[in-house]
Amino acid sequence: MISQLTGKIININDKSLIIDVNGIGYQVFCSSQTIFQFKNIDDTVTILTELVVREDSLTLFGFSNLTEKQWFNLLVSVQGVGAKAALAIFSSLSIDELGYAISNAEKLTITKADGVGPKIAGRIINELKDKIPNNQNDLLSTNFISSANQSNKKIIEDAVSALTNLGYNKTNCAKIVVSIFEENHQELQLPELISKSLKKLGNKNLRSVDYEKFFNEYGKDFTKVGIDTDTIRLKMDQIMEWRDDGNYKDNI
Repeated sequence: MISQLTGKIININDKSLIIDVNGIGYQVFCSSQTIFQFKNIDDTVTILTELVVREDSLTLFGFSNLTEKQWFNLLVSVQGVGAKAALAIFSSLSIDELGYAISNAEKLTITKADGVGPKIAGRIINELKDKIPNNQNDLLSTNFISSANQSNKKIIEDAVSALTNLGYNKTNCAKIVVSIFEENHQELQLPELISKSLKKLGNKNLRSVDYEKFFNEYGKDFTKVGIDTDTIRLKMDQIMEWRDDGNYKDNI
């Protein structure tokens, strides 16, 4: 298995590099974003690789970092997604954009890649939504939170933590919480921020969640503004019933 090459770039085109390693030229197929990082002839580079073995060929695919290589292996594990389709996705989307699109079922975003239609995009979402590496989820959510004003990070982090404890995707929570906080001119208290975020988050049966754990941690914040925990429990269930009936689509 060839997992890494170090050598001099002797040829570059829009789909591959040829790297001279001790007099042997290896053709390595890469995404356009990776090729852009290795853009100078005669540069000595180190590139991570994956050898794909077919009945009639041995093909090397190259990556600028380990995260891209991990995502490549996830993508080609999906039925109907070949190595070249995976590179096409990397050429159209950054790793952050791909992770977010999968987390939020944004099929249209994934179809931006050449040769990836709605059916394949849907399959990628369905098969990979629970396989996003934990470090990638943490990175995505950190990126959204970092975009907020420094003085507001504590309330945003607390809201994301509360919603994550209810079983929601951390990245999705971070984006929605930051968005709602900014839409309301950064004037929301924690209970209001959580309540508004719940209305925008995707369909999830909160009635199966252990409410006690949630309110033991966050109940004090609600009672400070005059809302008792039983009322919040009831409201959460009503929100879920309202969403299950489809009524939320015309009101969000």
